Amino acid sequence: MSVTKKKFRPYASFMFPDAEREEPFLNGMSQNGWHLLKTSYWCYTFRKGESVDYQYRMDFISKQLGRAEYIQLLEDAGWEIVDTRRDELGLWAYCRKPRSDDDMLELYTDAESKLERIRHIKKAYWYVIALASIVLALIAGIGIWLGEDWGGTAIGGLIGGIIGGIVGYIAIWRKIERIKKDIL
Repeated sequence: MSVTKKKFRPYASFMFPDAEREEPFLNGMSQNGWHLLKTSYWCYTFRKGESVDYQYRMDFISKQLGRAEYIQLLEDAGWEIVDTRRDELGLWAYCRKPRSDDDMLELYTDAESKLERIRHIKKAYWYVIALASIVLALIAGIGIWLGEDWGGTAIGGLIGGIIGGIVGYIAIWRKIERIKKDIL
């Protein structure tokens, strides 16, 4: 019988994981014998096993890219697809590969491809913010029109969502600027 444990994802956000912080965390867990089994929005599930020096990588695959072809490309390159999480905008893939002799295994090896990846994430992020804002605005409008108390609550949610969206956008923008500096 295999032993599993769930662990809260400390770096999780609703839609967009923070690969720069999650990947080292997953690598460390694996070195301690806890290997990623699956993910959810707020939780990891790990399986106990032998200590293995896996290199974990996460990737966002937008709908515009051929998902099946890209996953096949990763598998052909020796990556094991541990888990995927689908949504309307794309797919998050959690991959791992045993590290060999000081190898730093990367999915994106140049700054330009890293920049393109972040741009895909930024575009998807704005779709989510726009859709959530429209839905909350409609709910607030209906609530106010009907004279219901929950209309004001929806407005508060809308304002909070917009502020959260701006904070998330700033974080993505900073990543893009950091990658651009690497190019220059």
